[in-house]
Amino acid sequence: MNYLFMRVTILSAILSFFLSLNIVYAEKITVGEIVKELSLLEAKVIKGPDGRYLINMGTNNNVKKGNLWTLYSAGDQVIEPITGKKLGALPVPLAIGKVTRMEKHFSEISVKCFKESCKIKSGITAQRYREIKAVFQDVNGSSYRLYELIRGKLPSLDWQGYQSIENSSDAAQLPQGVVIVADKGKVIIWSGGEILSIYDEMTSARGLSQPALTQSTLSVTEKKEGDLSQKAVTGPPGIIIPGLNTDLILKNYRAVASIDYRVNNLGIIEPDRAKTPYFIYLSNKTLYAQAVGTEEKYQYVYKGFGDMVNMSIGPNGLIALNIYVQGEGMNSRILKFKTDGFTVLTKDIEYILEFLDMNGNGMNESLVGQDFDAESFFGSEVFRLAVDDSGRITQHDSMDTPKGFNLLGAIMADLDGNEINETAYYNHGRKLVIYEANQQKWESPSSFGAIKSMLIDDIVNESNAPKGVPVWPQSALFSVDNALFAVVPANQVGVWGMVGGSPKNGRLGLLCPNNGTYAFRFLTTKFQGPVQSIFTYNNELYIAVVEGNAFTGKGKTHILAVPMNVLKKSIK
Repeated sequence: MNYLFMRVTILSAILSFFLSLNIVYAEKITVGEIVKELSLLEAKVIKGPDGRYLINMGTNNNVKKGNLWTLYSAGDQVIEPITGKKLGALPVPLAIGKVTRMEKHFSEISVKCFKESCKIKSGITAQRYREIKAVFQDVNGSSYRLYELIRGKLPSLDWQGYQSIENSSDAAQLPQGVVIVADKGKVIIWSGGEILSIYDEMTSARGLSQPALTQSTLSVTEKKEGDLSQKAVTGPPGIIIPGLNTDLILKNYRAVASIDYRVNNLGIIEPDRAKTPYFIYLSNKTLYAQAVGTEEKYQYVYKGFGDMVNMSIGPNGLIALNIYVQGEGMNSRILKFKTDGFTVLTKDIEYILEFLDMNGNGMNESLVGQDFDAESFFGSEVFRLAVDDSGRITQHDSMDTPKGFNLLGAIMADLDGNEINETAYYNHGRKLVIYEANQQKWESPSSFGAIKSMLIDDIVNESNAPKGVPVWPQSALFSVDNALFAVVPANQVGVWGMVGGSPKNGRLGLLCPNNGTYAFRFLTTKFQGPVQSIFTYNNELYIAVVEGNAFTGKGKTHILAVPMNVLKKSIK
């Protein structure tokens, strides 16, 4: 069972949003949960169809993706030499099984033999976390006592010892083992290369049997099994801090899923007659749909010459795709997603399109279009639009918007409850501004970083260098006591972001109505990567955080969620 350590960068985007705590207090809180997470279980192996292997335990037994099981043959009998009495059999370890998917009463495993080949038969025994290599890596050397407590309670693991490292990015990974990383009170458990659990002050962790999302190369309506993984992190409500100038503490983040590349936008759709919702996400020139809780997956590939600016999700499975074609302008389109794949309803739309939530019910029911201007990218004419089942777009009333209005990332709703819709958008200084009846009422004290930058050619003077036009993520609205609040992506702006790169760090901000004006409160959570999308679904706020290289598109996307009732309680 000798395996080389493979040095990789630990995914620290999820680690970063938990707060620091005293490690002695963390030991008292988390040791029992960690021990339970890595406790022994015994199951039987089932040889399934097509050479697949299963075990007879599933989510009912708290089996999670990434759990590691040692598979044993029955072994030879041990005989007492004097009496000749059979003392029992000595099991022989054959392989390591890693859980790749779970059902209620069984799980599928991938098998790694200890020798070149091994015969895995139905009925042999599998033991979870028996003789599995484990290492404890301590950032800055402050958690040795925690290591002693965990190791003492988990003697069944094959401990490789304790290591003190300088940064979490220096941590090693064991493809067929367990890595526990402690960093100033934050504890993350990796199992078989998967994040199994995350712990912090007064935080426990439990797993969900829902899928993560992985890259696919399918045509429009093909299906494919994905490499699926999800984890859940729950905890008590955050501490309520009074005062509009203080940050809001929120700890109940749940790690929902990971995507093995960067996405530009992400949302959820519930198609008609579907038994499960679908994650819809855009990456490069491909739109993906991944069913939550199953392996069903679709994609739509844009094969034109334009650049995908962004997408927004509307009602009844509708999706607006903004596409910019150099030298022509906007060639946007409307798609519809059903349980059998994507359908293009209409294309070559000359507007910049956004589905917006104008009443704070969590649904982007209103389609808004802004005409294209080659000089500014955004024109002055903004219209409320409608699209029918055939994809025919009709233009309704014109909407009065301030000069320089930018539809991407805008909010158009009655935030202060005075029965007049405000218009909030990002100005040229990258600040969020709010107008009512064309009068500016508020400007954010901070500038924000866009999630990407589109390069737009000067159609009039082709010798001019392309200019970068920032693209902003949508905010999420919710209602408390008949007042609307907006959760806003508050990504850090910097030199790199100003020249076209994505922000290095991300945060969330809460836009609050306040006696005729507004206040902006940051959430204390800080992500090591920009917030790419936020939206509400099923009484939770979903957040997509990305990491990696914005130019190459390589990286990761982490989907997180927090209960809306916790967020609402924190602002009262």
